[in-house]
Amino acid sequence: MSDGGRLPRIERILDLTARRVTGGSLHPLEIIQRVGETVEERARDGIAPNEVTVVFNDADFERYQPGLDALRQEIDGALDDIERRRGLRRIGAREVWFERSTETAEGRPGISARFADTSHRNDATGHAPPGSTRRVARLEGTSLIVDGTDRVLLTHAPFSIGRGPGNDLVLTSLSISRNHAEIVREGEGLMLRDLDSRNGISVDGNRYGSVKLSDGLVVSVGDVTLRIEIRA
Repeated sequence: MSDGGRLPRIERILDLTARRVTGGSLHPLEIIQRVGETVEERARDGIAPNEVTVVFNDADFERYQPGLDALRQEIDGALDDIERRRGLRRIGAREVWFERSTETAEGRPGISARFADTSHRNDATGHAPPGSTRRVARLEGTSLIVDGTDRVLLTHAPFSIGRGPGNDLVLTSLSISRNHAEIVREGEGLMLRDLDSRNGISVDGNRYGSVKLSDGLVVSVGDVTLRIEIRA
C-alpha cells in the first residue's frame, strides 16, 4: 500500500503522541497498513467491509488518544485508495472505531473489519438521525443515574443521548451536543460511544471515543455525570 503524501503528515501529527512515547514499537503507519490488509482480505465479491475496529492495549490507547481523530482520517484516506485501486465498492457508510482492552497485547492492536448495515446513518455526521429504524436489543436491569439524582432505566440499545428532542435521554446542558453519544450492545456487554460531539465523553478526566460500561462506572457526557448500575 503506497503512503503517497501521507508520511509527512502522519509524522507531524502522530509521532509526537505515539512513537516518541512507545519508543517506535507502534508506528501509525503500521496500524494503517494492517487495517488496509485486513480490509482487502475481508473483501468479498468486489465489496469492501465498511466497519473497521482497532482495539488497543490500555497503555497504547492512552498514548494514541490525542491523535485518534487524525489517525481515523488517515485510515479513511488509505481505504479510499485501496477501494479505487482494486475497484471495490462499499455498501453503506464506512465507520472506523477505536477501542481499548486489557486483553490486547501492548504494541499489537487487534484489527477487525466487517460488513455492517449503516444505511440508516444518513445525516451529515454519518450517525443515525433520531427516529430512524435500527435493530433494537431489549435490556433489563441497567440504569443510568444522572448527576447523582435522576434514575433512568436503560430498556433498549441502541440508546441515544443528546440535547436534541429525539434522543432517548435528553440532557439540556449547553455542554451537550444535539446528538452526543449512544449506548450500543457489543457482544454480551454495552459500549458508550461518542458521536463526534463537541465536548465528548470522559472517565476520570480522560476523554475517550468509546467506553465499555460496567456496574458503578461514572462517565461524564459533556459536564453531566452518568453512573452505571447493572443488576446481575
